[in-house]
Amino acid sequence: MSVNINLQPRKKTNLLYRYGYVLLMLVCMILATIQPHIGATNGIINGNFIIRYFAVPSMYLEAGLLCDPKSFYSTLKDGYLLTFVMVFVYILMPFLARIGTYLLMTYAKVNIWLLKGMEVLYCMPPPFSTGLALCRLAQADLPTSVITTLVSHFGGLFLSPILLYLMLGTSTPPLVGINIREIVYSTLFPLGMGIILRMFVLKNKCFNVNTNWFSQILLLAIAYHWFCDAVLADASSLQAVDILFCVLIACLAQILLSSLCWILCSQWLPRNVLLAALFTSTHKSVSLGGWILRGAYHGSAHGPAVNLPLRILPVAQLLLGSLLASWLAP
Repeated sequence: MSVNINLQPRKKTNLLYRYGYVLLMLVCMILATIQPHIGATNGIINGNFIIRYFAVPSMYLEAGLLCDPKSFYSTLKDGYLLTFVMVFVYILMPFLARIGTYLLMTYAKVNIWLLKGMEVLYCMPPPFSTGLALCRLAQADLPTSVITTLVSHFGGLFLSPILLYLMLGTSTPPLVGINIREIVYSTLFPLGMGIILRMFVLKNKCFNVNTNWFSQILLLAIAYHWFCDAVLADASSLQAVDILFCVLIACLAQILLSSLCWILCSQWLPRNVLLAALFTSTHKSVSLGGWILRGAYHGSAHGPAVNLPLRILPVAQLLLGSLLASWLAP
C-alpha cells in the first residue's frame, strides 16, 4: 500500500527559511526608501556611529569567543591564501575596473565620472563588518574571514591611496583622515578580549550559545544605514540613464567578480574557506572610500557623479552577497 506525502508545504517552508534573510534585506530597503533621514549618516540615528562603535566591535568580540586561537594562527601562516586575497583585491579588481571603464567609455558612452567613482571604490580594501556577517550567514570559516579581512584592510590603508594615484593621478596621502587608534579599538582590541575570555574564563571550552542571529541583526542595521545613504545620494546633476547605468554596472560587476573568485579558488580551497575568502575579496569599504574621495575631489563639480557609485555599489554587494550566502548555506 503506497502512501502519498505532500512535500509542497515543506518545500515552501524550506525556501522561506533559506531566503528569509534576503526578504528582511528588502524590507530594510523599503523602510529606508520611506524614511531615509532616520538612519542616514547625519540622520536621527547616526548609522556610522552604530557601525563603528557597536556593530564592528561586537562582531570581533564574538569572533574571539567562538574561534580557537590556533585557527587564527593557522590562517595567518597560510601565505598562499593571504597572497591571493591581496592580489585579487589590489591588483586584479582595479585592473578589471580599468578595462571595464575603457570598454564602457568606448562602446556605451557611460558618464566618465561615474566610471571614475567605480574605479575609486574598486581600489578600496574590504570592510571590517560585511565579510564576517556574510560568513556567519553562510556558515563559512570564521577565522579565515577575520584574518583575511584584517590583513587586507590594514594593508589597504597604505596601498589604496598609492593605487589611486597610479590609476587616476589623484589621491590623498596614506593615513590622512584615518584614526588608527579608533580602528584598533574597534577591531583588534575586542578580538583580543574575546580570545582572552575564551582562554582564561571559558578555559577553551566550546562557546555553545547560538549567536548567528546576533551578527545577522547587526548586518541588517548596517544594510539599513547604507540603503538610507543611497536614497539620499545627491544625483540632481545626473541624468536618469546615468543612475540606471550605475545600478546595472554595480550588479553585473559584483556577479562577475564573485564568479571569478569562485573559479580561481574552487580548485585549491575547501568550500568553507573559499566562501570566507570570497566575501572578503569581493566587498569594498565605504568609509575609507568616502575619506579618500572627500580629499581627492573636494569642491569638484563632478563630485556627485564620482560619489554616486560609493552609495550604489555597496548596496548591490550587500544584496547579492546575502543572496549568495543564503543560497550556499548548509
